[in-house]
Amino acid sequence: MFTEYMSPVILRPEGSRTTLLTAALLALVGHGYASNASAAAPGVRTVDLVYAVEVTGAPVGAGPVTLWLPVPGDDEDQTTLDTRIVSPYPVTLTKETEYGNRMLVLTTDRLDKDSFAIEVTYRIRRTEHRTDFAATDVRESVNPRFRAPSAHAVMNDAVRGMAKEAVGDRTDPLDKARAIYDYVLAHMRYDKSVPGWGKGDVNRICLAIGKGESGAGNCTDFHSLFASMMQAEGIPVKFEMGYPLKPGEEMTTPNRGGYHCWARFWIEGKGWIPVDISEAAKDPSKRDYYFGALCENRVRFSVGRDIELIPPQIGERLNFFGPDPYIEIGGKPFDGFSRTVAYRDVE
Repeated sequence: MFTEYMSPVILRPEGSRTTLLTAALLALVGHGYASNASAAAPGVRTVDLVYAVEVTGAPVGAGPVTLWLPVPGDDEDQTTLDTRIVSPYPVTLTKETEYGNRMLVLTTDRLDKDSFAIEVTYRIRRTEHRTDFAATDVRESVNPRFRAPSAHAVMNDAVRGMAKEAVGDRTDPLDKARAIYDYVLAHMRYDKSVPGWGKGDVNRICLAIGKGESGAGNCTDFHSLFASMMQAEGIPVKFEMGYPLKPGEEMTTPNRGGYHCWARFWIEGKGWIPVDISEAAKDPSKRDYYFGALCENRVRFSVGRDIELIPPQIGERLNFFGPDPYIEIGGKPFDGFSRTVAYRDVE
């Protein structure tokens, strides 16, 4: 697949002596939530994930070319242990400061062929997250972007009205969050047959619910509505984009497309609390689990909405970043690519 341009680059987590690049229960007294912080150890999964992008139909001789690829982030739930890159053109690692997202940036002044491919292999360790609702001392300066609407997760009278309907006379932020979580579950259905799904277009969802219908869409739509309603009640929310791992299964044959997203909300003293509402909609038996917990079967690629890349793209800010790359040729967006993911478990 690669020619004489092939050249591997190895990245390891910060703190390693061989670092080159890379940055690398529900038990609240008085609220009655079942416990997620059980005595059993949290689930842990380590995978070698092969992320590949093939560009086709590119205009030979055109340029400049910039291709941004999302890099899985490191946090309390996820650690990138190793990264290996094979690219026909130079690649650098950059990081934007608004959300802290990292990216690999491929650049060339002009294309000498109409197709090329880049492949990145990540070794990632993912740990199940279980919120300790008994915590009272978690403090953080919350990014103002997590309090503000985005181009698609909007703020308007319809959103405010739905939030008020959901929370009623509740005053505790955690109780409000659970009420909004339940409201989204009650008023949304997982359905990718309805036009407009997948963008997180809260106006579209509000229009359907306002007419007495169910809102419909995928994980992006569920968590966009949740974010807008939470922010209407003054509760910060951050959107996380990633890729799902099949529980107990490897995927050794590259799979085209696919993604999964979820959200976290901030409660002073308790920290960032995750929700995965679309997964709870698919499996109602896990409705309580996914309020405050995330299983280990996922990889996070980015955080936030309306994202400006580094170096900045000429086109509009991205609704979300990843797992798909973003490409510009001659200063214009280019979508002639396919993105695949494969993974195997590492003992």
